Amino acid sequence: MSDSDLVENTKKLIETSNNRQLYLDMIKQQFNEKLKDDFLNKKVDDSTSFSSNQSIQQLPTDPLSFESELLQSVDYFGKLKFKYVEQQTKENFLKKILSTQPPLITPEDNAILEESNKQDKQLLKQAKEATDKKTQNLEELVQVVAEEHDNYTQELSSANELLSEIQEMQLELAKLRATHPPEQRLTPAVAQEILDDQIIEMQNLSDIKEQQALERSQLTEEIKTLTDQDERLQPELSAAKRMGEDAKRAKEEVEDGIEDLNTWLDAAREVYSNLIGILNVNTPEPATLEIEYDARKDLKGKFLENMHPKCTLFLNFNPQTRRFVGAELRNAPENVVLDDAIEAAELHGSAPRLIQDLLYRLRTQ
Repeated sequence: MSDSDLVENTKKLIETSNNRQLYLDMIKQQFNEKLKDDFLNKKVDDSTSFSSNQSIQQLPTDPLSFESELLQSVDYFGKLKFKYVEQQTKENFLKKILSTQPPLITPEDNAILEESNKQDKQLLKQAKEATDKKTQNLEELVQVVAEEHDNYTQELSSANELLSEIQEMQLELAKLRATHPPEQRLTPAVAQEILDDQIIEMQNLSDIKEQQALERSQLTEEIKTLTDQDERLQPELSAAKRMGEDAKRAKEEVEDGIEDLNTWLDAAREVYSNLIGILNVNTPEPATLEIEYDARKDLKGKFLENMHPKCTLFLNFNPQTRRFVGAELRNAPENVVLDDAIEAAELHGSAPRLIQDLLYRLRTQ
């Protein structure tokens, strides 16, 4: 559908709605027409007809305008009805009074009535006492019921909490059963054994804790005693620090001379080692001395290229007395035999003589 068709249909709808009469207007028009017809159909004289025509001309066009007059009429008839009922009641009352003779009351009647009143009062008093007693019993019963209700409420709340905890525990148990297969679960006996071990361990830890607490208290006392002693020894400590500083300065002065002496000694040892052909000195064990000699030098210090490069002499000492007890020559040249010199050195316990023989035989090979 195009825009022009939509506009055309809208215009037609507006014209149709303007031409059609609303339902409320139609009802109002029918009411006015019927009202006019009722007045016109009456057989009255000309003057009355003329006045009726005028009243018809003055009729309201809206039925709702009769509401105020209707309310006034209802109010008027209500008041009229009340006055009628009131008048009828007065008339009936006067008729009753004037038509019948009132009964006479004698002293005997008063005595009978008084006795009856006493009995009724006694019964009323008994009923009141019984009622008060029942009321008191009911109040006590209400108090007991209220307390029991509170107790039941608390027990019910506790039961609900326990039920919730049981359900949670059942859920956790189901999860644990689903997570852990039956072969990995603990039996009650094993669990009881583990629990007993843990109880014993906790008891041991408790004993250790008590022992440590006792030791801690003893240490606290010792620390306190040492603190007191430290406070008493502070002057002596200050004097000792001053003496230590003096000794440190004296030591530094001596160490300067010792350092020079060590430097000279290292240089001398290196020169001596080069002269006699010592390559390295080790101590593979606390009581063993390993000395490597250069076997390529002759007595003049010249290298012999075709000779054996080096040999190793092991000197063994007694760990307690530090006395020479034996020797072994390894990787020696074929023409150097040192067995007799080793036996003689072991016999006399003289390692320097063995070293002299080894150096001589290496240089004169």
